Amino acid sequence: MGYGIIMNKNSVRTKRVLIVGLTIIITVFHYNSIHGNLALHLFHRELFFFPILMAAFWFGLKSGLATSIGISIVYTPHVFLYKDPHSELLTIVLQIFMFNLVGLTLGWMVDRERRKQKENDFINETFGKYVDKKVRDEILTHRIPLDGEKKQVTILFSDLRDFTKLSESVKSKEVVMILNEYFKEMSETIKKNHGLVLHYIGDEIMAVFGAPVSLENHNKHAVNAALEMRGRLSRVNLRLANQGYKPLEHGIGVHTGQVVAANIGSPDRLSYTMIGDTVNVASRIQEMNKRFGTDILISGPTMTGLDKNISGDKLPPTLAKGISEPLELFKIKRTHT
Repeated sequence: MGYGIIMNKNSVRTKRVLIVGLTIIITVFHYNSIHGNLALHLFHRELFFFPILMAAFWFGLKSGLATSIGISIVYTPHVFLYKDPHSELLTIVLQIFMFNLVGLTLGWMVDRERRKQKENDFINETFGKYVDKKVRDEILTHRIPLDGEKKQVTILFSDLRDFTKLSESVKSKEVVMILNEYFKEMSETIKKNHGLVLHYIGDEIMAVFGAPVSLENHNKHAVNAALEMRGRLSRVNLRLANQGYKPLEHGIGVHTGQVVAANIGSPDRLSYTMIGDTVNVASRIQEMNKRFGTDILISGPTMTGLDKNISGDKLPPTLAKGISEPLELFKIKRTHT
C-alpha cells in the first residue's frame, strides 16, 4: 500500500515537471527564434496547446484551466515584439481565447468522465456486495428494466425474535455488532442461492429470488436459502455464546407470486423493491412462525415443484391479517439426503 502511494505521488510529480518543462522550452523557442513576423510564429504558438492538453487530460479541469491561463500570461507579451502591436492584437486575443477554451473544454470532459467512472465503481462495489457479478453486470449494462415490470418471483422475509429485549440489555455498540454478525451470515446465504437482499428493516431482512434477473426454479433457491440460513444461525449462536450472549432465534417466511419490480422513491433517493400482494403475504407468513412455534414457513405456491428431499408438513388453512383468503402453509422441518 505504502509503495503504491509513493509511486502514485512520483507519477504526479513527473507529469507536472513534464508540463512545466515543456512550457518553458516552447516559450524560449517561441521568443528567441524569430522576431517581428507573426506568420512565422504559427507553428510555435500551436505548440503551446500540448502542455494544456497534457494538464487537462492528466489532472482535469482545474489543472487544464490553470495551465491555459499561465500560458496565456506567458504568450501575451508576444504582441510587443511587433512594430505595430495594435494590428496584431486581435490575433493575440483569439489565440489566448483558444488556449483557455481548450483547457476548459477538455478539463470539463475529463472531470465528467472521472465522476461517471467513480459512480460506476461505487455501484460496482456496493451492489456487488449483495448480488453475484452476473446480476450486477446485467443491471449496470441496462439490460434489465428498472422502471417497472411484472415478474414471477419468490419473496423471503426473515425476522429476529425478541431482539428488542436483547437490545435493551446490552450496549448500543454490542447491538450493532450482533446485528451485523447476523446480517452478514444471512446475506451471504441469500447471495449464494442467487437471491437479492432488498432491505434491512430493523432486525428484519427482505429478499427476492427471480428479480431483477429471471431465475428458473426461484422457489427452490429461496427454500434452500432458508434452510441454509437455519444452519448459519446455529453458527452465529455458537460464536455469540462464546462471547457470553444469549442465542438468537428467527422466523422465515417464503411466498411465491407475481410482483411489480421497480426503482421506487424520490428523484434524490431510489430503491429497487417489489410491490404487490405477494410481498404482503410473505411478510404475514413470516409472522405466522410465532403462532405455530416454527422457524421456516412456506406457502403452497412455493411448495409446488420442490425437490422430494425437502420435508414439509401441511398446516391447517390459516387466516392472516389483511389477507382475505386462508393461507396454505407448510412447516419445513429438515432435509433428507
